[in-house]
This record gives sequence, structure tokens and C-alpha cells, in this order.
Amino acid sequence: MHLVQPTDTEVVSRMADLLEYALPGYWSAQALQSDVQQSASRYWLVERERAVVAFGGYWLIVDEAHLVILVVTPQYRRQGLGARLLRTMLRDARANSAHRMTLEVRATNIAALALYRQFGFETLGRRPGYYQDEDALILWTPRIDTPTYARLLDSFLPDCE
Repeated sequence: MHLVQPTDTEVVSRMADLLEYALPGYWSAQALQSDVQQSASRYWLVERERAVVAFGGYWLIVDEAHLVILVVTPQYRRQGLGARLLRTMLRDARANSAHRMTLEVRATNIAALALYRQFGFETLGRRPGYYQDEDALILWTPRIDTPTYARLLDSFLPDCE
């Protein structure tokens, strides 16, 4: 797992291929490239044999982190990659002085909701029609800059660094 460099357009192109495969029509390659290059953006990825199999990104806005995307190739799901990425991004956000993390998720995405709840995210709102065909739930973590939250992060997947 490694941090994506904004100048690595070849890696971002492979990330866009995963997006098109796993979430068709979600973002264009150009939109992803533009987002990766923003100074507030931090993207992490997992590769297997030079293929991007999972990636996630968040924006750091002052002292809040906004999870923009977390995607895992279907054949690699249920292997802990989403949890590894989320833990890495939460640790990175803590290291960059974020106090909390937020995200929007499809109200019907049961697997994602279960993952986020493991990391302490709670539903604090709803965005009607956010995904055109369905609502998004707005989730927030408790304070991630506390010793209690650090212990929660340390309790996950101790062998995955």
C-alpha cells in the first residue's frame, strides 16, 4: 500500500480503470486525475502484480478529513483491503492534524456501512437523492485525534502494515 503521488499519471490512469470497472460511470479519468492533483487530496492504493486492486482517497480541509472514495476490485473484496485502506487513511488524517472524518455512502450499501461502523462512524444525516437514484447517509467519526481512537485503530489488522 502506498501514497499516490499527484505526478504519477500512469498510476492514476490505472486507478481510473478500476473505477470504470468497479463503479462504471462514477468518475471520469480526468476528474480523478484532477482530484489527485489537488493539494488537499491524499490517495492511497493497493497493487497486485502492477494492477490497482483497491484505492481510497480523502480531502484534508483544515482539521477535518472527508473520505472521497474507497473502492476495491470485486474479486478482492472481503479480504480486508478496504479495512486496511481505511485504517491507513484515518492514521494519515490523524498525522495531518484532522480531528474527525466524514463521508457519504449509499443508504443501501450494507457492506460499506458495516466497515465504517467498525471504525466508529455514525450516521448523522441524510442527503436525499445524492446518488440520483438513492439517498446518501452522512457518516462522521468521533474524534480521531484521541488516545481512545488510536487504540481502536491499533486493534485492527496488526499485521497489515
